[in-house]
Amino acid sequence: MHQIAFVITCKGRLHHLRQTIPAIVEQAPAEIIVVDYGCPDNTGDWVEANYPDVKVVRVGDDPGFCLPRARNIGARNSTTPWICFIDADIRINPGWLDWMNSHLAAGCFYRAAPDGGVRNNETFGTVICPRIPFEQVGGYDEAFRGWGGEDTDLYLRLTDEMKLKEAAYPSSFVEPISHDDSERTKFHDIKKRETQHLINVSYIRIKQHLLREHVDQLPIDVRSDMMEQLKRQLGRHQEGHRKTYSVVLEIKQLVARDGKQQDLLVELKKQRRFVLFGARKLRIRARPARRSGVS
Repeated sequence: MHQIAFVITCKGRLHHLRQTIPAIVEQAPAEIIVVDYGCPDNTGDWVEANYPDVKVVRVGDDPGFCLPRARNIGARNSTTPWICFIDADIRINPGWLDWMNSHLAAGCFYRAAPDGGVRNNETFGTVICPRIPFEQVGGYDEAFRGWGGEDTDLYLRLTDEMKLKEAAYPSSFVEPISHDDSERTKFHDIKKRETQHLINVSYIRIKQHLLREHVDQLPIDVRSDMMEQLKRQLGRHQEGHRKTYSVVLEIKQLVARDGKQQDLLVELKKQRRFVLFGARKLRIRARPARRSGVS
């Protein structure tokens, strides 16, 4: 039998958690951790009053919401070899924990299986992950502070860096509570999911390029600055102007593989092969910075 912790994060979602946590408690995993991330509903108090065996971790130093940080905090407060990261708005159905105990295998992480070849975006971030590779890869990237992106980034790093295989659990075990985007983006600066998706994709591609071609690691302060520059430049984009775009980031004080410090200008463009026709392709080019003030 596998020891599994469920890590649930909550900010402004107590109305969802009231509907979803009973089924998790009923299946009795080894640990349940609820991260109350400055929740205005006092989620932690409600959980402690109604489910005293559930561990509550409170985060009170951030008026916004950083899901990657919340999940990393939850993981650090758990002890089991396996962690199931799940949002407060995901119901689970009977038998899921039994399925985990029978099917989880070393060298894999597990996401909801596509249904009819299509993956449900609302359960995209519900993942079962072995602790050691999760910790070795650095957990979720806390530079992601808007809607989405942190899950895709983690899955890429688990497969590329840790060489884990992406496997699937039956999607019938998880059932999202549908709601509109205003709840998803309530505590984020950028309210349009399309705009945030553009920022996330650009960030992941630039990060991958730098780690592949230039450096062995990117500290969190560098990654956070990259994300902020992308928000300033792409946050102004209207949906109709996203088919082609260009950004330039100034990334300072990178430590190259030879140990020397360098500043880079990184240009990312999505444009047609020819001016008026041809497939649109994403291109990234990095060069030494000779000027400052790029924003």
